[in-house]
Amino acid sequence: MSGQLTSKIKIPKSQVELINLIFAELEITFHNQFHKAFPDEETLTLAKQLWLAKLEKYQNEIVFRAIDKIIETSKYLPSLSAVLNQIKELKFLEKNIPSSNAAYIEASSLGETSPLDFNWSHPFIYHAGAKVGWYRLKTESEFDIKKEFLSVYEEILEESEFKESLLFLPANKEEITDDKPLSSEKQKARLEGIKKKYL
Repeated sequence: MSGQLTSKIKIPKSQVELINLIFAELEITFHNQFHKAFPDEETLTLAKQLWLAKLEKYQNEIVFRAIDKIIETSKYLPSLSAVLNQIKELKFLEKNIPSSNAAYIEASSLGETSPLDFNWSHPFIYHAGAKVGWYRLKTESEFDIKKEFLSVYEEILEESEFKESLLFLPANKEEITDDKPLSSEKQKARLEGIKKKYL
């Protein structure tokens, strides 16, 4: 089924109806694979309930677009995780959020530039880099640090759904975190600054 055909289908407002429509599309497109995966009504009902539970937090339009994209590009019946990944990719594209790998490359290419002076393609990369530690990103091998960065970046993406502060860079340069300990003089100065700001 082409995108031109599916673009003419009206997207239901009800999520239950959307799941029924998705499964009807999948059955038409991947007929044999579909009936092998869901051989009876009970299996099909359980699958629909699981998909509904996992997809209900997303807008119907983006779920439908993800299924449409999969139908256009895949020869195989998609798993639920494939649909969730496609939704994530579409959300990234819509909001110009770099992929995890692109984010790691950008964060580790900082060099000697100050993190707040760097022209980040997205604030999420800054927040992930700050959480992992700029010094570690500069000095540790990719083998050691990349997996941790990718994990932290995924956490930031999840948190961003309910934490608006992650959409912005910190205004105060003192908020940059690094692994090097501050001298006692700098610690006192920082404490005084925090007291003035918050007390």
